[in-house]
Amino acid sequence: MQSALKILFIDDHKSLRDGLAFLLKSRNGEFDFLFASSLEEAKSVLEAEEKIDLAVLDLNLDGEDGLSAIPILRAKKSGVPIIVYSMYADERRIEKALEYGVQGYITKNDGTDELESAIKIVANGGLYYSMAAGLVIQKKLFGNSGDGVASGRTGSKSDGDFYRRYMDLSKSEQEVFALLAQKKKTGEIAKILGKKEKTVINQRTMIYQKLCLDDSIELIDYAKNLGVIV
Repeated sequence: MQSALKILFIDDHKSLRDGLAFLLKSRNGEFDFLFASSLEEAKSVLEAEEKIDLAVLDLNLDGEDGLSAIPILRAKKSGVPIIVYSMYADERRIEKALEYGVQGYITKNDGTDELESAIKIVANGGLYYSMAAGLVIQKKLFGNSGDGVASGRTGSKSDGDFYRRYMDLSKSEQEVFALLAQKKKTGEIAKILGKKEKTVINQRTMIYQKLCLDDSIELIDYAKNLGVIV
């Protein structure tokens, strides 16, 4: 039996936080939540708990700036992956969070399904950014032109739809794409996402077609240029 995924959920809106955690746990019994309403509480949990698999962090903690909490949390538990889950979708906060090296950025408008997907993918060593964060990554990578700067068929200066092709993938296909980029097999992906393997195989085929890819090497290069993997 797979061990529980221990998640530290840091958000000062207790009722909303606890309700969301209850919903996520009811959908995925492998999720095990610990809670903190402030940076001080989060530090105490990280000190007390030997194993924390990842942290979900709101950026507004009782008036404190959650961005400044990221390096403090990392100092307490080196290497803990962090998913920002925030009402804020402005470029300044997203860019700063990315500079701090968060593994995920989800806005509260993105919904429970997307947060669940982000947790699964980040827990398996991947990165997961919502569309708002993805647009900031696009700007940082390619400037305002949106031109890809990859080699081969995955994008070039003359291939301005590099990022737009990725955004044509459905959210479900983006989840599969992120896990394929981590060299996960279709059976593993099916287990992680709770799908049938045949469904994953069909989605993999669609991903290759939509992104104009020939093989897994091109897919990994594409993902690196997007910032989906490092």
